[in-house]
Amino acid sequence: MKQKRFFEKLRELPVRKEERKGKMRPLKASYTVEASFLMAITLFVLAALMICTFYLHDRAVMQAAVCEIASAGSNMATEEEQRQVTSELKKTLTQKRLLGSRNLSGQAGTGKKVSADWSGNYPVPGFVMEYFADNNLQIHVSWSSEKIQPADMIRKIRGVRKLISGGAE
Repeated sequence: MKQKRFFEKLRELPVRKEERKGKMRPLKASYTVEASFLMAITLFVLAALMICTFYLHDRAVMQAAVCEIASAGSNMATEEEQRQVTSELKKTLTQKRLLGSRNLSGQAGTGKKVSADWSGNYPVPGFVMEYFADNNLQIHVSWSSEKIQPADMIRKIRGVRKLISGGAE
């Protein structure tokens, strides 16, 4: 008796337009199968994009750190000040700013130019990357800048201005 009432209520529910005309058109099961494949592929693509963005983030942070080390070292007057500034920045710039890079190593050198090199690798999961790159993407960034001697430059500018103005300031 309960089943009979259930089926009667089921018949009273509104039906699709095709069913009202007498045409029963069931949905194909292949849509569900195709959607499951599409979702699986979409999730893998999104995961790969996230890994790539993390890699690019770490690379950009390392490049910015190297540029800052080289430019800060080029502004110092003496070799000792340059060494101190570059070593301090080398210690502090990448702490807790990188998202996944491992095996970091860096150098900062002074001479006619102040240069900085940084390298590391970013681990990437998966069997495909193991075959191609040993599950690591290498990161190597470097930058160098010429030493700036602001006092000498200011003296030269003032001397040229004195020559142009004829000695009167």
